[in-house]
Amino acid sequence: MGKEVRYVMEDDRKITEEEIAMIEAARELPETFDADNPPIDPAAAPEQYAALMRAVGERNRRIAGRRSGSA
Repeated sequence: MGKEVRYVMEDDRKITEEEIAMIEAARELPETFDADNPPIDPAAAPEQYAALMRAVGERNRRIAGRRSGSA
């Protein structure tokens, strides 16, 4: 298993070009499933899938609110 990396950014710190490149590269990595992170099959677990989609929608609304300054 890969090394877990955690980093807390200060509110006034700007993200560097190198950090942006790292994030972009991470987007290209394949998804990794295991016992703690199993794939969710919408046909086999419709309630769990619906809950996940509600959570994703709520997260996206919060993110959009931060960008517009209304959150």
